[in-house]
Amino acid sequence: MTEARKTGLSPEKSIIHAAKRPGYGKFSEVLALIKSQMEWGVPLRKIFGSIKRRLQTWPVLVNFLILVETIKTGGGSSLALEILTEYSEKQRDVEVNKKALLRPYVILAFIWSVLIALTTTMVALTVYALASLSLPGATPTPFHVLQEQMNLFSLGILLQCWLSGFFVGKVNEGTFAAGFKYSAMLVLTAHISLALSQSLLGGMLGLAQA
Repeated sequence: MTEARKTGLSPEKSIIHAAKRPGYGKFSEVLALIKSQMEWGVPLRKIFGSIKRRLQTWPVLVNFLILVETIKTGGGSSLALEILTEYSEKQRDVEVNKKALLRPYVILAFIWSVLIALTTTMVALTVYALASLSLPGATPTPFHVLQEQMNLFSLGILLQCWLSGFFVGKVNEGTFAAGFKYSAMLVLTAHISLALSQSLLGGMLGLAQA
């Protein structure tokens, strides 16, 4: 858009020209809507009001609002657009670098969900097995009691993983809404880890349902 503005096109025509180029990914649908409305002569502020419901990314909304105000109040000079372009590129680089730096912490969240499931199962089954061996004359605790306790522990682990996913989404992508997918993946990881650890460790310790 900035390059088109430098050639002498109006700000509105520069936006339309830039919107015709491919390679914008998911943003192409929003650009098609902007292009269509601008070709019909809809004011920029009204266009911004219609697309802000479709855009959930805060930096994109801010940049588009600055673009609208730059065009409406400052005439959309090529110098102002170039400054906005440089700012947007630097902001994108910061976001990319931030995600790269935070990616190991996202991986750690999944490792933590596996470890807490494995550790909880190991401790519960080991305590049950040792109690049965150390008290031969006493009445052993029924296995279904252990299962009820394990179900309660498992529910707590899954709930904690679900809540942790929201914080992972907030840290990694900037919104709590993005945490839904992380919550689902963490809960699935913890559930599989609980099922496998209970099956394998129960078999190793020779525990069977009474």
